[in-house]
Amino acid sequence: MLVRFKSFGPVRRLLGHQVIEVDVPDGSTVLQVIQKVVEGGGESLRDLVLENGNIGGNLIVMLNKRDVATLGGTAIVVTEGDEVALLPHVQGG
Repeated sequence: MLVRFKSFGPVRRLLGHQVIEVDVPDGSTVLQVIQKVVEGGGESLRDLVLENGNIGGNLIVMLNKRDVATLGGTAIVVTEGDEVALLPHVQGG
């Protein structure tokens, strides 16, 4: 099934595209979609996005424009046509 993946900031720069279509098996989770994208993006992208197999704390993960932290986390199963996005966590001072 196809899932849309959107990236912003340093993830977009390392990936080389803002939006890509990712083909994943039925029953895949948000985390598995991101892991598949990272697999094809090289070591720098992997180091930026993943920490011990999970999403690094410097990124916000969105599913269909909603923060996955409010939906139950990255173990949520995606469906055909869903949109997964990675945004940099912006902090100010």
